[in-house]
Amino acid sequence: MGSFKNVLDSDEYIIGEYKPEKFKFYLTRVFSIVFIILFLSFPFMISLFTGDPFDMFGDLITVIILLMFAGVIITLVTSKLAFDKRLYAYTNKRVLIRTGIIGVDFKSLDLKMIGASEVRVDLIDKLVNKNTGTIKFGSQAIPTNNQGIQAFQFSGIKDPYNVYREIKKYIDEVKAK
Repeated sequence: MGSFKNVLDSDEYIIGEYKPEKFKFYLTRVFSIVFIILFLSFPFMISLFTGDPFDMFGDLITVIILLMFAGVIITLVTSKLAFDKRLYAYTNKRVLIRTGIIGVDFKSLDLKMIGASEVRVDLIDKLVNKNTGTIKFGSQAIPTNNQGIQAFQFSGIKDPYNVYREIKKYIDEVKAK
């Protein structure tokens, strides 16, 4: 509860608090950076076929491996900083998300404004086999399937279907009042 004390109203209290599953949090970021480096390296790999591949091949592979190594190291360091600050919660009034790498950032969505929610269990969730998933919350201003805008989501949550039912039940109670 101390993690959100700076943003809670005087009559607000935390009902549930969730931390993402660590392995899934790191793995998602490492897969992303490796994919990005491979994607950006693709034009250079194509250039192997336009010149003398025996002269360029060793240097190109070395550069790609070094880029991946540096990218993974930087990703692991920033992921550690981000994981330490990442926390999700819901209160008697809203859904809260704490993030940050250097500073601490908060996002909130009033429970009464939530018009849609969804649970997703993707390939990486299945690969890590830790019963994790993502719960998204949306309003008319920021829907769950928005393009380019970060949705309100609890990523890498353990037991996502039960957490979803718990939060959804509480949202329905708040809206019925």
